[in-house]
Amino acid sequence: MSSFRVRFEPVKCLSPTRQERFQDEGPTAPRRRPKSKLGCRECKARRVKCDETFPVCLRCVRRGLICSSTPRLSQWQIETRWYSSQVDTIVNRRLLQYWLERVCQILVIDPENNPFSFPVLEYIQESPALVHIIQSVSARHEEYFSAEVARIALEERGKALASFQEELGTGQTRPLLSMLTALLLAISHGADRDMTDFGKWHLLAARTLINEMLEDTAHPWDLNPLSRLCLDLIFILGNLGRYCRQLIHSGCRSFTRETLLENQLYMWGAPSTEPTLTLLYESLRKHGLILLYRICGWNDAFTNPCLEEMDLETLIHRYALDTIDHLLQIPASSNYLNFQSIPILTAGSELKRDDSRLRDDVRNRLRALYSVNRLPANLHALELLEDIWIARDTNDDKLSWIQHMLRKGWLLVLG
Repeated sequence: MSSFRVRFEPVKCLSPTRQERFQDEGPTAPRRRPKSKLGCRECKARRVKCDETFPVCLRCVRRGLICSSTPRLSQWQIETRWYSSQVDTIVNRRLLQYWLERVCQILVIDPENNPFSFPVLEYIQESPALVHIIQSVSARHEEYFSAEVARIALEERGKALASFQEELGTGQTRPLLSMLTALLLAISHGADRDMTDFGKWHLLAARTLINEMLEDTAHPWDLNPLSRLCLDLIFILGNLGRYCRQLIHSGCRSFTRETLLENQLYMWGAPSTEPTLTLLYESLRKHGLILLYRICGWNDAFTNPCLEEMDLETLIHRYALDTIDHLLQIPASSNYLNFQSIPILTAGSELKRDDSRLRDDVRNRLRALYSVNRLPANLHALELLEDIWIARDTNDDKLSWIQHMLRKGWLLVLG
């Protein structure tokens, strides 16, 4: 029987230094660039690289497209412990986390001080309806509040309505949580195709719940989603909006009330020292004056000293240019964009044919707003503006955007 002897080639051992040099000199496979998850849908659909500029990438800007960008996370998030409770069985953890990290940012001016993020976990234990509507809004936000909504969004809203009715019947849920549920139901309803009532019943319910909340001293809530926004200015603008709608519907003017509103808006001063926030304040203030002058017209009791130097139409146009200038100075990536829709609509509606470049800026800003918060109201505002500009250019139309909105049969779409 023959035997075989196997002889192995001696192994060459290299010193660590020479081994590193040998590895450096050897052929290396090209590294695969990791795929980014922040590119917009439009660039992905066209299979081109997205530069990931937020909220609108440069490719979409050049093509004049709506940019479906990925919302950014806030830098810091204060997490709250999750307590086991009765709502555990109905929680969709993916949708709830999507709400906590992304969706809730559209409701606040400061994402780093957001009571609707992780702090809300302490409160949803009490309200299954709030859990369901949060998950419904999250599912709709993922799809840019498209009319072709996901089945889970409709299912969650149906469960929210059923649970909400039960909670209101028992009266055991604190009014503050019920009010939040009603407002989120209105947001969810606002993404539907019905442009007539636009969630009117949910807003009426929220008004009733606000009165109950003010009477509820047993459960105070010191978390303010508008902590950096002046509530006194918002209150003045709310009173102005209500008066303007009453005037449009009834035709009955109150010269005394108009004078009071003008004086409150003209004399109001921004308390903030932050330049960007001051720009937002000033744009909101002038938005109010534009609406007041446009809808009410001349009032001999007006006290604005600017009216001594120019007529009402010239002053309205100047305020419109100032407002747009203020808003465009705010970076498109700022969370302050959440509060720009109404003032830029008001100012944009006053632009003339000669302001074509500013009209383009307004179009781009409204598209950016939609990319930031995904609310369809921004696209409705853009559609309304196009109609107003045509009327301004062809018929020298002087109606306010609210009157144009009502002509279209939109009762609560924008204000």
